[in-house]
Amino acid sequence: MHSTKTEILALLKRTDGATVDELSSALGLASMTVRQHLTALERDALVRAQEVRRTTGRPHFRYRLTEGGHRSIAEGYDRLLALLVTELGVLEPAELATSGEQGRRALLFRRAAISLARRHRGEIAALHGVEQVQRIVAVLRAHGGFAEWHEAEGGVELRDFGCVYRSNVGGDGACEWHEPFLSTILEAPVEPAPEPADACADCCRYIIAVPAGAPAASRGHP
Repeated sequence: MHSTKTEILALLKRTDGATVDELSSALGLASMTVRQHLTALERDALVRAQEVRRTTGRPHFRYRLTEGGHRSIAEGYDRLLALLVTELGVLEPAELATSGEQGRRALLFRRAAISLARRHRGEIAALHGVEQVQRIVAVLRAHGGFAEWHEAEGGVELRDFGCVYRSNVGGDGACEWHEPFLSTILEAPVEPAPEPADACADCCRYIIAVPAGAPAASRGHP
């Protein structure tokens, strides 16, 4: 079972920051309880408070994760590193020479994503409906991401609040981690989901079709 501190860290990851009142409402906890946990998390250098200036009233603070906070709820960076190193070793000299720094990074993540997808494609093909999405989420989480899934019109929406490509390479274009991974493991194109106005910089969202006969009982969070 997750501790309250872990739930706070996870919520801050999903929302890219929240106030005490927002955390209290989302978690069903008293504001004083949330403040106590935030004080402990600040002491451990996992969260930081940023003052939001208002024209009147008392100072308003928004809490966000530090780099240590992001790392504390991410798993599998060692697996991701091993995967990237393996793919780096098989890149052709011409690829390394002509792609440019940003291009080489994108190529490396794309190759690693396809390799990972091929490794798990067989087990995904043996599953059905939402079970496929649940397993895909688990694979992404095991390689540094913070993926979840939610019901959406026509299927499910896969969200990764800690895209390893965007957080390490950046860029506003196509994600060279999720898109090749998902299209390869599902053997079908994937559709990016509309980004909300308050989307975090390192988030990726995709719509995955789920057959109408998928059992409703299996829908939900991982």
